[in-house]
This record gives sequence, C-alpha cells and structure tokens, in this order.
Amino acid sequence: MKISVIIPVYNNASIIASHVSEVYSVMTHCGYTFEILLINDGSTDGSDHALSQLPYSNIRFFSQKNQGLGSVLQLGFAEATGEILIILDLDLSYDIQNMRKVIHLSKNWDCVVCSKYAKTNIYPFHRKVLSILFYFFCKWVFKVSVRDMGSGFVLVHSRWVRNESFISKGFGIHCEFFLSLNAQKARILEIPINYSHFPGSFRIFKHSIQTIKELIAIFFKQQKKITI
Repeated sequence: MKISVIIPVYNNASIIASHVSEVYSVMTHCGYTFEILLINDGSTDGSDHALSQLPYSNIRFFSQKNQGLGSVLQLGFAEATGEILIILDLDLSYDIQNMRKVIHLSKNWDCVVCSKYAKTNIYPFHRKVLSILFYFFCKWVFKVSVRDMGSGFVLVHSRWVRNESFISKGFGIHCEFFLSLNAQKARILEIPINYSHFPGSFRIFKHSIQTIKELIAIFFKQQKKITI
C-alpha cells in the first residue's frame, strides 16, 4: 500500500523545513511506502525557495497562482499516486503522532477525519461560532454531519476522490468534499485528536463571502443532479 500526503502551502516559508522534516519522520516510522506532495498556492514569502531546498527524494512540490484550498486539493488528488491520501495542514496543529492509528483505521473506513472538537482542546471563540454555523448549515442543507469539516488531518481512499469533479476553488471544498463522499456511500469515521490552534490562511471577511458563493453553487449543482 502506498500513501500520498497532500500538504497545501501558503506563506509558510519559516516552517517548511522543520515541519516537513517532522512529517517525513512520522511517515517513515509508519512503515509504508509514501510520497509527500507540497502544493504552493501563490505564496509571496519565498516558500518556493524553501520547498526547493528540501533534501528528500520522495517529495514533490508544485506551484500555482493563488486560487484557494479547493484548487490545491484538486491538484493533489490528480497528482497523487497512492491508494491512501492524507490531507495535512503544514502548521501541524493536529497531532500527527496519531498517524499510525489513523492509517490502521483505513482498513475498515473509507475516510477518517481527525477532529479538534475534544474537551481538552482550546479553540478561539469567534472561530468556534463560525464553525458551528457552518456545520449546522451544511447539515441542514446538504445532510453533511461531519463536525470538523475543516479538519487539517483527513485520510481518504483515493478511489473516492480521484475522478470527482469539484467546483469549489476555495474553502467551500470542505463541504463539497464530504457531500461527494456521502453521495458515494463512503464510510466516514470522525475521531477526537489533540489540537493546538494556529491562525492558518482563512480570513473571516475575505474568505467568508467566497465560501458562501461556493456553497450556493454547490447547492444548484446538487439540485441539477436531482432533477436529471
């Protein structure tokens, strides 16, 4: 079995070397053949140079103009060669020491979502409110009941996403990804995991409007499928 780790990169030059090294070490100790795909989404801080300095042979990196998370993940899905895909935030806010456990769960589950919503985790109040609203909206409109749709540590079997056509270029992919899995009757497991908050690239005022537009587009896409 081969595992492809897909890591979005956006203005992460200062942490690329140390965090990719940590991911590489964890994957090596898991005992599986693996590759790491780092996708630079139009960074302006020298991330390209930092990526080019990585010394590992089974790492590939790609650069594109800034388009958003959905675009990054679609590129990763198309380029990955593993049977198992792991989507991982480069900030490592989710505890990747659970990697072996998550991979083991893939034997019985099509998708494993590592959730920040455990009692011991601290999450900024305003981000928690937005997350709750997003969750209930997606559950009500799309019947997607994954609590941590924006998780930065998700495993999925590649067959469920490789040939899917996603329309979200930005953060709307969080909902559309799980909507697609639900439509295909994929078995999804959500597990609590240790989490340390990192600001990340999401900006409330900048990205909320884009996400709303994408959710509307996803809704009409779904309605079109129903009427056909």
